[in-house]
Amino acid sequence: MERRKFIKNSALAGASAVAGTTALSSPALSQGKKQWIAVSAFGKAGLLGQALDSFSSAVGTMSGGRLTIQNYHAGELVAPFEAMDAVQSGTAQMGYGAPYYWTGKSDSITFVACMPFGLNVQEQNAWCYYGGGIDLADKAAYNPLGLKFLPMGNTGNQMGGWYRKEVNTVADLKGLKFRMPGLGGEILKTFGTNVINLPGSEVLAALTSGAIDGTEWIGPAADLGSGLYKVCNNYYYPGWHEPATILDSFYDLKEWEALDDELKAIVNHAAANTNLMVLSRFQAANNGALQKLINEHNVNLAPYSDELIQAIGERAATVIPELAQKSSDATELYNSLVSFRETMVEWSQISEGNFMSKRVSASFKTI
Repeated sequence: MERRKFIKNSALAGASAVAGTTALSSPALSQGKKQWIAVSAFGKAGLLGQALDSFSSAVGTMSGGRLTIQNYHAGELVAPFEAMDAVQSGTAQMGYGAPYYWTGKSDSITFVACMPFGLNVQEQNAWCYYGGGIDLADKAAYNPLGLKFLPMGNTGNQMGGWYRKEVNTVADLKGLKFRMPGLGGEILKTFGTNVINLPGSEVLAALTSGAIDGTEWIGPAADLGSGLYKVCNNYYYPGWHEPATILDSFYDLKEWEALDDELKAIVNHAAANTNLMVLSRFQAANNGALQKLINEHNVNLAPYSDELIQAIGERAATVIPELAQKSSDATELYNSLVSFRETMVEWSQISEGNFMSKRVSASFKTI
């Protein structure tokens, strides 16, 4: 089969699983080839740096070199939280980060990342690819900023966070200096928490200096690599604030629209594949990392108290709708997520929820 026919068919097949296609472009090079610059909010080392590199390599291979991407990880070209500025200014054609990093640019964009007590990872992907989520994210958040959105990774359910001291009651949240971006941070503010937003690369130093008393990050695999256990010993779960978190790839809208259909399909396919790869790698690594944190670094793993989770959940049901009313776009995204959540809750509990609670009934051993 001819290379172009094969690439086109395979890319389109992958893209058909993704609702709402799109892509990018940049200055044309010789023989009609294009080269983009991508900037990331994440460092080169670790899973998320590797994910961007893998994505760019796949695009170059599938396009036969018609589209190549040069990656600049956090701090290499711009600061982590300046990635979107770089794309909007034309310095880069693509950015990679998490939607809640760009809250200052949009009242609605943080809803794309996740919603406390909202969708789990399977439900999020269902919303994106089969619930109109990608198209709605474009319409309500990214297109108004001159950008095109594609999900390109998911952390899955995160951990609740790291604390210097034990946290058992609502009173323990007051005055706490805590790093938590997104809607979860907005909820904590109402309990008197001093919420601070920092890129991941700055969190350990902030903990060490005492600038913050605690932080959420991602989960055991990423947290182990970040060395947070060196400063904080109390590790809480569950991650009520981020039951799953979409990582966003975003593209200069004009560059995206200038791509031909084949290149759009290739970018779409590569982003969807990276979305699956990131989640799968976190899932594969998390338990081993958790055991190291507990057994080798003496981390105190503990659940949030029922009292605390109940209070936070009740507050979330008040605070999040208020935040959603800041703009019509935020309201539209919020309503879409809540409506989709309503269609998911019963089936997810009947299937995954009940199975997970019963799985321990069978005690298998290797043979």
